[in-house]
Amino acid sequence: MKTGFVAILGRPNVGKSTLLNAIMDYKVSITSDKPQTTRDQIRGIYNDKDSQIIFIDTPGIHKPKQKLGESLNEASYKALEDVDVVLFLQPADEKIGPGDKMILEKINKQKNKVAILTKVDLEDDFELLKEKAEILKNEYGFEVVLGTSVEIQRTVDQVIKELKERLPEGHKFYDTDQLTDKSLRFIAKEIIRESAINMLRDELPHSIGVEIMEFKEREEQYDISARIYCERESQKGIIVGAQGSKIKRIGISARKKMAYTFDQKIHLDLKVKVNKNWTEDVQKIKKMGY
Repeated sequence: MKTGFVAILGRPNVGKSTLLNAIMDYKVSITSDKPQTTRDQIRGIYNDKDSQIIFIDTPGIHKPKQKLGESLNEASYKALEDVDVVLFLQPADEKIGPGDKMILEKINKQKNKVAILTKVDLEDDFELLKEKAEILKNEYGFEVVLGTSVEIQRTVDQVIKELKERLPEGHKFYDTDQLTDKSLRFIAKEIIRESAINMLRDELPHSIGVEIMEFKEREEQYDISARIYCERESQKGIIVGAQGSKIKRIGISARKKMAYTFDQKIHLDLKVKVNKNWTEDVQKIKKMGY
């Protein structure tokens, strides 16, 4: 049986979490078109009849502007420790820029590397794609370069095939029915944050933190109480919205996603609280779990 650990790396917002969710066919990691949505190492545990692959979805590596950003980069680099294969994602319709090169230098000594050019259907110039693939192979040591389209599920089988060829023989690390090493409490927190980010768009995604205050499992229902944290009173007004309209919509969205993911009825109580400058305070960042 092929078993091992695979780190998924790339700049912010290149589709790492989307790829992981497609492979798992389950909402392991939250997604948004906003950079730095993922803030933790998320493990997705893929099983089939002859393999167990533990995927580590990482925060997008970037030049940090605050303490939170530094913490996210550290989490990504930590994921490289003791992994068997690195999956590097880069958008097909963008040049290999400084951010990509910073990551490529970090993984230069990794022996098993697979590059994935995402959204190849958005790039019409086949010669340009071919040239980029050759650069990744010849200059950065990738053995294989794959491509994914918007319909990412089409290439999942190919990704799994390439990974199996590079993983060692071994025993399973987790039970076959386990999909992630994260708790229901953690997944609930991330779903709430995803709903808030997608609802608020460009207004304040990186100032949002979520803490689960209570998670009670009853028969056929989860009772969840959570706080959404921001840094200033003005931000609190944006999250709450006129007459509570925004926070209500965030709650409805999060509740629907959790009901689908957990296959349970959800009672969700959301409150918004100011936690001044938490993204610049190392202790507050740790307390929030990032």
